[in-house]
Amino acid sequence: MKVAVWGSYNHGNYGDDIMAIQFATYLKSLGVEPWLYRLNRQIAKRYDLITTDSIEKLINGASFCIIGGGGLLVETLGDNVEEDFKQLNVTTSRFQCPVFPISIGGSGKGSSSVLSYWQRSFFQSSSCQYATVRLEEDISLLNSLGKEAEHYPDVLLSVGDFWRIPLNLEHEKPVQVGINLPDSFSSRLLLQQLRLITAFRKDIVFHFIRTFLPDSPNTWELIPQSDSPYIKQHIYSDPTATLKFLTSLDLVISSKLHLGLTALALKVPFFSVGGPGKAHSFLRTIDADFAIYPSKSKLMELGLFLSNPNQILAVKDKFNFEKLEGLKRLSWQHLKSISRILENQTIQKK
Repeated sequence: MKVAVWGSYNHGNYGDDIMAIQFATYLKSLGVEPWLYRLNRQIAKRYDLITTDSIEKLINGASFCIIGGGGLLVETLGDNVEEDFKQLNVTTSRFQCPVFPISIGGSGKGSSSVLSYWQRSFFQSSSCQYATVRLEEDISLLNSLGKEAEHYPDVLLSVGDFWRIPLNLEHEKPVQVGINLPDSFSSRLLLQQLRLITAFRKDIVFHFIRTFLPDSPNTWELIPQSDSPYIKQHIYSDPTATLKFLTSLDLVISSKLHLGLTALALKVPFFSVGGPGKAHSFLRTIDADFAIYPSKSKLMELGLFLSNPNQILAVKDKFNFEKLEGLKRLSWQHLKSISRILENQTIQKK
């Protein structure tokens, strides 16, 4: 049985890639043949997966399609994603292929969210079926579009167990901090602060993280030259390698949700700096408002915080990892919903 996996996988982005591979690997474990939409060919080959750049080849012959995670209920996704929704709507309708959105998310505005024309048209279409969402507010949004939905915590909270990543529970000196921020004036000021800190302190290492593949045209993240043993780079090239790298850190600072969320899943603290509403909504679910940082302040204050290794190490004790463990267990329900969908589709085919 062929199953299509559709998503925004054409950007070479860590968060999207890891979701695509996790869904496809799970489908293979159920004995079906997953086809991925526009996943990087080298990544697909590494994980023995089929990928295609053709929406027709993706959908034609598929028993059903899943939307494999992503912020596809977010407002103002852009013209490219709008065109993708148009093609998905038209093609799944033509081939009468049911689509099940799994672990998708919005902006946290619920039914008051303003979706684009083709985005709304797809979710209201006969192709779109039952969905699972990662924000509770998104249930009312899908209900307003005539669809049923269930809420579970983000599927990527399960990465540690799913990918069998060993946790690094022992702290090793020097302190290790991962930083993923846009290349902006304020971020460069922060970098200058960190260079000054490392000129005097030799007990903190700052790793600037790029979450796009090396050949991706997306170069908006700040990646300074690695001209110091205390200012380093990590360039995403493989999900497993980046997950293992995250376990070596004592703190992750990012403007993106999924880098920070997967760090937390591996028991590494996460500060959302200039992050989206979906990141803030998630942090509030684990009583971590303090990690929405810096609150109404400048990155210079963050630099001062990062000058003290004891302050960095103390952050871990503020997170409620016991509550997070409960959310991690619930996050598996997104994958289990695929098992139920497969069972129902198999029955209907008989």
